[in-house]
This record gives sequence, structure tokens and C-alpha cells, in this order.
Amino acid sequence: MLTAIVFLLILTTAVVVHELAHYWNAKSVGLPVRSFSVGMGPVLFRRMWRGTEWRISLLPIGGYVDIPGMAPKQDEMGNYQHPDEGFATKNVWEKIWVLIGGVIANFILAVVLLAAVITADPSFRTLTAGIQSDFGAKIASVEPGMTAEDLGIQAEDVILKVNSVEDPRASQVTAEIRSTTGTLTLLLERSGEEVTVSTPWPPENIGTEVPRLGIQIAPLTIETPPSINFFQAMGEAVTFYVSVVPESLRGFVAGIGEAARGQQSENVAGIVGIVGAVNQARQVGIIPVIALAAFINFSLALFNLLPIPGLDGGRILLSAIVALRGKPFKPGQEEFIHFLGFMSVLAIMLLITFNEVTGLFRN
Repeated sequence: MLTAIVFLLILTTAVVVHELAHYWNAKSVGLPVRSFSVGMGPVLFRRMWRGTEWRISLLPIGGYVDIPGMAPKQDEMGNYQHPDEGFATKNVWEKIWVLIGGVIANFILAVVLLAAVITADPSFRTLTAGIQSDFGAKIASVEPGMTAEDLGIQAEDVILKVNSVEDPRASQVTAEIRSTTGTLTLLLERSGEEVTVSTPWPPENIGTEVPRLGIQIAPLTIETPPSINFFQAMGEAVTFYVSVVPESLRGFVAGIGEAARGQQSENVAGIVGIVGAVNQARQVGIIPVIALAAFINFSLALFNLLPIPGLDGGRILLSAIVALRGKPFKPGQEEFIHFLGFMSVLAIMLLITFNEVTGLFRN
């Protein structure tokens, strides 16, 4: 229950900030806003304020702003006509300003949240600034009946060298174990003496896709990166987000391809994956929860900026196309394109979630 509450709080905050930005940007160019809703579905509460009906709706799964002129009108015969009010009367730059507001707001919130995390816990700078914090590697434990036990490897052995890698970090030891073919060699330090172990690798009939030696590896020492103030952290957060945009886009494309093949993807997450991440973060503490909220807001900003009809980026694209053509689409045609785009996005989300659910049953 607590996980669900935290998840809905993160989602609702991201949506409210997104829609408030659309509201403020619309007001800044003189557009009226008929309604602003937190949640979807039946309205539970409504109140008029400054010409806008503010609503709280039953389903806490999103929200919306209703700006006149964004949809075609219908005449007495039911035929669509171009809107002649509100949003439709603005120039292309004013339209883009209104549409991009939510993307900007989610990105700013992502920066502020991540900066708060970095300030409160500098260890996160290992991610945002690429600062190394773990040095060396040691054997934390040895699994009974595995190859490591047969080789005489013991807990608390310090790993001086794995194959040709000297003074390896824990991640480097893991990478060598996974990638080595032929012979795996470890140089260990035990009670001040050096011990060398070597074995053919990978072992035959391992029974798993990834070869396992049967050890748990831990860093020999961990150092916390130096602290920085909040404004420095904001700059570091912006730099980090900008640097991961290409990788995030490649991951999104790869994830869609994996979902289409019925595979559970590590590149994209549906409802099940996000709730699972929230649950893991919640069990650790408030700082990981805030960090996760930061990455969710960044993901929403980047996703909404994609030029897919139905998303903010798609609406910006069609507005630009109309401006370049010098004339609008036929009445209802633009809305139909957005409908197809929205249904495609919804289908992808459902497919990703379905793969996650089936993956849970397989596991």
C-alpha cells in the first residue's frame, strides 16, 4: 500500500507540474483556460477561480487543461469546422510556447530534485559527475559447492589482479569473470601472502547463461565524493541530463523493438517496472525515492518531446507543418492524426506492461 501511495504521489506531482506549466504559458499569451483537472474521469470537486474551473477527478492517473481552440467545432449538421478562437488564433511561436511548457517544467523539476539529492548525499555524484568512489576489490563471501570453494578462495581475500587487470574494481572483476574464455587467473592477498588461483573458464555444463565463480565481490574501500552546494549541484544535474539524452533515445528505440518481439526490456519500463523501482527505492530511504522521482520527471520530459502525434512534441511538429504550409489541415484531420499517435503510444505502453507481467510469471 505504501509503495502505491509513493508511486501515485510521484506521478501526480509530475503531472500537476506539467499541466500547470501549460496553464501558465497559455495565460502568458492571453489564452483563457476553461478547466484544469488533477486526475481523470468523474469530477469529485470543482471550483471556479480566475475564469478557470479547477477540478479534482476520481482517477489519480493523469490530468489535463482545457484550452479553447485546440479542437475543431461542429456545426448544426455535425460537420467539423476550423476553430476560430483561442489557441487557433495564435501564431506558431505562441503555440509552441504553450505546448512546450510541460516539457520545460518536468525538466526543471528533474534538475531541482536531482540537485537536492546530490546536495544531501554526495555519493550520487558517482553517477552524475562520473567520480570514482570505490577502489580495489575483495571476496565478501564464497558460495558452498561452487568453483571458488574448490579453488580454495576464501572470504576476505583481497583481489590484487584478475587476468591482466591489476588492482581491479569490483565491477572490473565481474566483467572479467563474465567475458573470459580460456583461463581465469586471480592473484589474491591472504594474511599478507600472495596466492594465485587459476582455472579453465568458463566451466563446462555451468547450467546458466552467465558463468558464475561462486563469489560475492565487494569494494575494498569506498570514498564519498566531495560535497557541493545546491547551485553547483543544479549545474551538474543539467550537464548530466543533457549528456544522457542520446543514450536515453537509443534505449527507447531498442526497448520498443524488444517489446515488439515479446521480450522484457531493460531499456524501457511500464507500470510494473516503475512500481517495482519505487518499491526498491522506498525500502532504502527517502533520498533514493527523490532520485527516482527526478529520473521519472526527466523521462517524461524527454518522452513528451518526441515528435509523435498525441504527445507535446507531435503537436509542436504539426503546428510547425501548418505554419510552413501556410494553411491548416482539413477540419478534424489533425485531431485524427493525434488520435492515431496516442493510440500507438498506448499500445506500446500496454505491450511493455504485458511483457513485464508475463516476465513475472516466468520468473
